Amino acid sequence: MKFTVHKKIRFHHCDPAGIVFYPQFFYLLHEVQEDFLTHIGHPEHELIAGGTGIPIVNLTTDFVGMCRFGDKVTITLHLTRLGGASIGMHYEIHSELDPSIKGKTLKLRANSVVVCSEMQHGKAIAIPDALREAMLPYLETPQENKP
Repeated sequence: MKFTVHKKIRFHHCDPAGIVFYPQFFYLLHEVQEDFLTHIGHPEHELIAGGTGIPIVNLTTDFVGMCRFGDKVTITLHLTRLGGASIGMHYEIHSELDPSIKGKTLKLRANSVVVCSEMQHGKAIAIPDALREAMLPYLETPQENKP
């Protein structure tokens, strides 16, 4: 299953040319991660208050196309891996640039790995059982990702 968020590209996301300045995509991806954790009942601020962080340790990104000021985008997230402490996440950003183009157009694809860690010392810890259970419906195998 995919978690989906709809957003509008705002002025603050863009550079003077009116296109999304690439670091802003990373803010958007993190917002989706926060939205996802809230959606599954484990808001990031509550995890942190309880002493558990989920820092990113790896991020790969393919910038496939431009997003411009005013574009409406759909951002999806699904999990590619649930390890002992690590979580693999796959994101896609799609935009409808022109009403004559049917469907959505891929603009960005990213894969990240986050690691559950104990906040005080930054050591990796096992994914808490309740968090793992809440994430399981969003874990997709490569076969599930094929059309």
